[in-house]
Amino acid sequence: MKLHQLITDLFQSSTYTLKDTKKGLTNRNFLLTVNQKQYVLRLPYEDTQHFLDRKQEAHVLEMINNLSLDVPLIYFNIASGIKITTFIPHLEEFENSQYKDKIERVAKLMKKLHTASYHCEQDFQPIETWKRYYKRIQHPIYDLSSFLPILQDVQNLHNPSVLCHNDWVSGNILLGESKDYLIDFEYAANNDPLFDVMSFITENHIDDEQDRERFYQVYFDTMTPTLQKQLLIWETFHHLLWCTWAMMMYEARNNPTFLEIAHQKYHALIISFQKKDAYPTSS
Repeated sequence: MKLHQLITDLFQSSTYTLKDTKKGLTNRNFLLTVNQKQYVLRLPYEDTQHFLDRKQEAHVLEMINNLSLDVPLIYFNIASGIKITTFIPHLEEFENSQYKDKIERVAKLMKKLHTASYHCEQDFQPIETWKRYYKRIQHPIYDLSSFLPILQDVQNLHNPSVLCHNDWVSGNILLGESKDYLIDFEYAANNDPLFDVMSFITENHIDDEQDRERFYQVYFDTMTPTLQKQLLIWETFHHLLWCTWAMMMYEARNNPTFLEIAHQKYHALIISFQKKDAYPTSS
């Protein structure tokens, strides 16, 4: 269905405006104004079809509906990935938020999702996900072979899985005066909840130990040496995973943004990999 026809049929009006928000790496996002109301329209790039499952995303959105984590959904097409949601004004992305308690608020959002103990039909399968990205790269920017022992360390972890978001970038975390939101469940699937914890920590550059502690105090009941080791393993794996993803995306699109992400993740991977006791023999 053509986009114009979709909007016209859905809102019973052919008079509308679309403004590109210039945000999003796997999708183009537009501010849609129609019938004096505003919405966010997501238009996926075609090359996302090989690593995103829209049927799975739809299932997750239905599952978490009663948690009121995401913004209200207006329309979702499984075949095309086109999604329309209500636009909520005066929300701040995590990175730009001025709320002094924003780290604690994210911890509460994450804990709300994880403690619901939902499970969907699919597992995220971190190692298989990395392999899938890696196999698509014909000309890698970096040689990652020396970092691959982290895969075995991840394999040795056996924490119970729950439904996880798996992509806690700043743009997916929206904070407001009266309510906070977690959006874009494209990568959501069953996973070790510690994966989500370190997704937030690494994607938002929470490097200061005091800031990390602020998150941990809200999310965890207690912190143990074993838990600290597991978090370090996931931290290292995240840098490996998203460095690989960025190399894959740069090769596919030749967009310098992905090259910059690959550089950032590779250098973070080196630092994380070299941390003391990063690779315990048991978890």
